[in-house]
Amino acid sequence: MNKPPIATIINFCTIEARFIKACIEQCRHFSRQIIIPVCDHFFNGQPENRALLQRIYASFPDCLFVEYPFAVERVPKKILNRVAPAHFWHCVSRMVGTQYVDDGVEMVLFLDADELPDGKKFLQWLHSSDWTQHSVLKMANYWYFREPRYQSLHWEDSVVLAQRHTLDGSILLHESERDAIYDLLPGPKRRAVTGFDGQPMFHHFSWVRTQEEMAVKVRAWGHRGDRDWEKLVEQEFSQPFSGKDFVHGYTFQECIPVFSISLDGFDFTPQAQPQLKQLNDHELIHHLGLPRASWLSKIFNIFAK
Repeated sequence: MNKPPIATIINFCTIEARFIKACIEQCRHFSRQIIIPVCDHFFNGQPENRALLQRIYASFPDCLFVEYPFAVERVPKKILNRVAPAHFWHCVSRMVGTQYVDDGVEMVLFLDADELPDGKKFLQWLHSSDWTQHSVLKMANYWYFREPRYQSLHWEDSVVLAQRHTLDGSILLHESERDAIYDLLPGPKRRAVTGFDGQPMFHHFSWVRTQEEMAVKVRAWGHRGDRDWEKLVEQEFSQPFSGKDFVHGYTFQECIPVFSISLDGFDFTPQAQPQLKQLNDHELIHHLGLPRASWLSKIFNIFAK
């Protein structure tokens, strides 16, 4: 089957390294272009794992990696006081990624690296559904906790597929992130979209991690101040899985894993010279709006509402 005019933008940091290979492999089935924006720091200010990033870049030469600086000093504190920095930088990743979508690409799929499509199933759906008649779609996804075999009975729909021409800063640089893309765009639109079998075509492995990895996640993510997450992680791994997660309180069923995701380890094999664009502070600000003064004005207007 021919690939539809879709560019997939995958938000990524090395905390999600366990999932990126499977995510890319599945996206190759239906994507004309795969763009992976990466910040040079985690969003808590800690420098990224440079050696691991370099191995990953060289392992997927068919993908375009766009690395941008954590230029937090260039963002007015007034903005970061209104919007959690992690939400802001997630939006920056998507905004940067859209700057490198090829001409002729009509739709953009926004994924996080731990959101894995069933690539063949999604491609079949794309070739036989009315997705091009919508400005934006929110795709239903399964949600997993602790191990790939523990699947929540509650579906989510975090993945967004949107018409490229509708995307601008007022939508992409919004505190509600991908929810804003869906909520702010006019119709026709549809959410909780499933495959022809009535089941989700995407799988979110957000909390499938070892104890150490989960502790790293809760120290770095945007909601780290909401609860004593590290204590909750410690309590979770002090006993077998209870059948409910401590994040949402979902109930789970045990399933046969769809993808080969091991909790024992992961590795990457460099293949060729990577496609890598490394932005400096000036280029980052340029991509977010010209000139710097108008970019700041636009951001103030967005978050003043």
